[in-house]
Amino acid sequence: MARRFEGRFFDGESASTTPAVAIFETGGLFIETPARQFAWPYREIAVLDSQATECRLGARSAPDAVLVLPAAARDALAEYAKDHHGRHAGARRLGAAVAVMIATAALITAILFVGVPAASGPLAQATPKGFEQRIGANMAAQIQTVFRRCASDASLDLLTPVIEEMAATGDVGFETIRINIVRTSAPNAFALPGGQVMATSGLLDALGDDQEAFLAVMAHELGHVRNRDGLRAFYRNAGLGLLLEIVTGGSGLAQQAVLIAGQLTQLRHTRTQEAAADEAAYEIMARAGLDPAALARAFVAITASVGEDDENDDENADKRKMPNWLKTHPDTDERIAAAKARAASTGDLPLRASDWAIVRDACRHDDG
Repeated sequence: MARRFEGRFFDGESASTTPAVAIFETGGLFIETPARQFAWPYREIAVLDSQATECRLGARSAPDAVLVLPAAARDALAEYAKDHHGRHAGARRLGAAVAVMIATAALITAILFVGVPAASGPLAQATPKGFEQRIGANMAAQIQTVFRRCASDASLDLLTPVIEEMAATGDVGFETIRINIVRTSAPNAFALPGGQVMATSGLLDALGDDQEAFLAVMAHELGHVRNRDGLRAFYRNAGLGLLLEIVTGGSGLAQQAVLIAGQLTQLRHTRTQEAAADEAAYEIMARAGLDPAALARAFVAITASVGEDDENDDENADKRKMPNWLKTHPDTDERIAAAKARAASTGDLPLRASDWAIVRDACRHDDG
């Protein structure tokens, strides 16, 4: 409710004062004189002088003007100015809270998407290997909810000792290597944290009888295991997973989705990591008495299998999907040439032809 007071107003522009009515309202102090009207915002009003019977008010926007009112006007000014300042203080507090929230969100985003990726290498090196193995086992189980494991125990019993011997020879840092073959016609292989290595049925189909080419691909993945690239990628992906957990209220589903998606895109290794894994493959193959140039044959066979299907054949569409470890690196021809340059004499293959046939056909005779 507005409050009105009669008083005198000196506008500072003439030498005389005029009668005035001061109206205190929610929006400000309004001054009515016979000639003009004035509006003073409460934030600009100050008490210039206060006596027992009257008070003098001024405003910053009219430094020469003076409003003389009864002393009771002081209480009205205090009341209305307090309400006004309280509302604006609330708005300022809200604005400050919003600013803090925005700044906090920006900081969290920077940490998750800049800080965490930058720290992924040191974090991986500092992570105990036992903990890394648990991460890898969990991720492998999640992937196999999407792509069914299809290798028989008999085929893995033949293959696993060969891969573990290569890992020991190449000093990859994990005594136990877990091999799994999953059903998908896309030719691919990838290394998860903690010595988990996966290959696809499509890779076996693409390489056919070339056991040595398959082992070269495994040697490449063992290079990623040695360099702990899977764990680095896990930490890179963890930023997005954590943000999604915050958004979804911590259900755990977001983290699981990110982990599966991260692995199904082959963890997006960098060019440097891929080059290092190639070098590791050459070293591991040579130490195992195998031909490092077999990696070139693997590249050629995979590229050929991806490109040989009819583009109009939707049924084979996934076969045309180039593995990320080739697709994300357009210098495949250079990698083939580099692998061929490492050709060396070799000894006997670790698996007899009949044993390799069991591994090669592991997913062809399962029930799915």
